[in-house]
Amino acid sequence: MRDAFEFLRLIREDPQFLKKAQACATDKERVAFLRQEGFGFTPEEFEAAIRTWPSYKGLEQAEEIKERRQADRFDVFLKVTEVNHQPVSDAIMLDISAWGAKIESLIPLNAESDISFSFSLPGGKEEEKIQLTGKVVWSGQVPVSKRYQVGLQFYKSIQKLKNEGNFDIEEFRTAIRKRNEGISQKNFLTIKEFADAIGVHWFTVWRWTAENRIKFKQVKAGCKILIPSSELDKFQEAF
Repeated sequence: MRDAFEFLRLIREDPQFLKKAQACATDKERVAFLRQEGFGFTPEEFEAAIRTWPSYKGLEQAEEIKERRQADRFDVFLKVTEVNHQPVSDAIMLDISAWGAKIESLIPLNAESDISFSFSLPGGKEEEKIQLTGKVVWSGQVPVSKRYQVGLQFYKSIQKLKNEGNFDIEEFRTAIRKRNEGISQKNFLTIKEFADAIGVHWFTVWRWTAENRIKFKQVKAGCKILIPSSELDKFQEAF
C-alpha cells in the first residue's frame, strides 16, 4: 500500500497524477481515485489528503516543480529559529538544494506566498543567523499530524548568494560535516540524543520512527529505540 509521503511526492512531482486528481468533482470521487491508486488511507488520512489538493495551483506548477527538483537535494536536518521574522519552535529544514529547501513545522503556509526563514549553523553562535528568502511552491499537511511540510523556491540561487557574499557555502558545509563527525563517533543514538542533535522535540523524532521516515532498531531490554548515527550522516557536497 502507498503511504502519505508517497501521496505528497506524487502531487508535487507527477503532473499526470495531479491531472487525474483534479478531474475528480467530489470528495467521494477523490477517495475512490486514491483507493484505485493503491492508497490504503484511514478516513482521517483521506480527509487530510483531500485538503491538500487546493494548495496546488495547476499542472504548470507541477511541471515547474518537477524540473526544479532535478537539482540534487541533500538532507541537512537543521533547526529553523524564525519563519517570516517570527520566532518558531520545533521547526526544521529537512533538505536543501541550490534552488530551494523543504521545511516542516506547525505553521500552515499557502502556495505562492512569500517566505523567509532563519537558522544558525551547528556549533555557531545562536545570534549569528542565516536568512534565506523565497516563495512557497507547494504546501501540505502531514496526514494524521498537526505538522505541515512546505517546499520553497529561493529567489536567488545559493551560488548567486555566494557570489554576492551573502551565503558562505564552505562555512555551511564545514559546520554540517563537523556536526556529523561528532555524531558518527557513536554507532547509535537514543531518540533524545537524535532530537538534541538536530534541534527538535524528542516527540518529533519518535513520530518519524513510527512513520518509518528514519531507520531505527528496537532493543528488547527496556524496549529502547536506537537510531543509527548514519541517519544524520547524509549531507554531501550540494553545490
